[in-house]
Amino acid sequence: MAGSDVVIVGGGIIGGACAYELARSGASVTLLERDELAAGASGRNIGFFGLPWDPVLDPMATSSLQMYLEVTADPPVPVHFDREPIGTLAVAIDEDDAAMVREEAAAAGRAGLRAERLDAAGLKELEPEVTADVSEAWLFHEGRRVDPGALTLALAELARRAGATIRHHLPGRRLLSRGETVTGVVTDDGVIECDTVVLAAGPWSTGLLRPLGIHIPVRGARGWLIQLAPPRPLLSHWVEGSARTLWRREVEPVTAREFSEGATRDDIGAVIQPSSDGTIVAGTSREPALAWSAEDLHVARAVAGCAIRLLPALADAPVLGTWAGIRPMSPDERPFIGWLRHGLFAATGHGSEGVILGGGTAVLVRAMVQGREPPLDPTPFDPLRFG
Repeated sequence: MAGSDVVIVGGGIIGGACAYELARSGASVTLLERDELAAGASGRNIGFFGLPWDPVLDPMATSSLQMYLEVTADPPVPVHFDREPIGTLAVAIDEDDAAMVREEAAAAGRAGLRAERLDAAGLKELEPEVTADVSEAWLFHEGRRVDPGALTLALAELARRAGATIRHHLPGRRLLSRGETVTGVVTDDGVIECDTVVLAAGPWSTGLLRPLGIHIPVRGARGWLIQLAPPRPLLSHWVEGSARTLWRREVEPVTAREFSEGATRDDIGAVIQPSSDGTIVAGTSREPALAWSAEDLHVARAVAGCAIRLLPALADAPVLGTWAGIRPMSPDERPFIGWLRHGLFAATGHGSEGVILGGGTAVLVRAMVQGREPPLDPTPFDPLRFG
């Protein structure tokens, strides 16, 4: 097969955004996706966009927002992206959750985000369907809805129009190298040689690195969603129950003893989205992903229970479906972006914030791959920072 300047392995939001940025800057790009585009977490997440509360990540997320607003202003395929935030209501029922919500409010303030505490009357006026059992409520002036799968397709289509080759249902089987230089990717259709491989394969990245003796601590964490069809509109804001604290917990590996005994380590919270199509989508959860497919719905059922606890009117809403995506987690909740070897560049480990950081990641990847001045400090994202 003919060579390319850059081969991107992974057709999620990170790979699609990188293909778009590199192709429109003049690079010859081939993107490889093992399944359909956005088949993993990029098409299987709740579609929340808000600026991170980690100040290190803020410039990257701001860059993403700029890209997405430009792309969705005149998209090549239909994409929903709120032009303005609809607002996020963080609520708590018991005292432990209330302490976490107050912690979220303090973190939001440190990040410069406007937040206001609501009393019972204010909560009832803002969202009358939220349970009256709430003991603490804060309104954060953030939170846009985005269709992440459609956004990934739009970025891939724009990359294609800029000259990129998009290959789906074609996995990268192995990385080729000569000495310490990576020279290409092995596929079922043959070898693709290139100057640079950008590894954006999420939780599958580690399997490609292991034969080269390279280890970066990316762990897969499955997150479940459930879609419901209430007979009438119930919400106008995002509603979440101390989910941000859950997002910041490190995913610990499951030991062989725990696995043999059937032990589970599930973190379950509640984020409820009033979708633009009138449905309700509820998450969020984290469970160690020990298999790529999952048929046990116990976590999805628990997510539904959490959502009903916050929004009792959901109890009788028909369930349209449930699905899960596997997020590539890093120990410090910051992605791995940078050179691993000559010819091999990492762009993975974005955890729960792949959509939020995808566009900014692509801008950084383009600069570093092309030897230009990075638009932001890449040091916190060094893929070898854990040794």
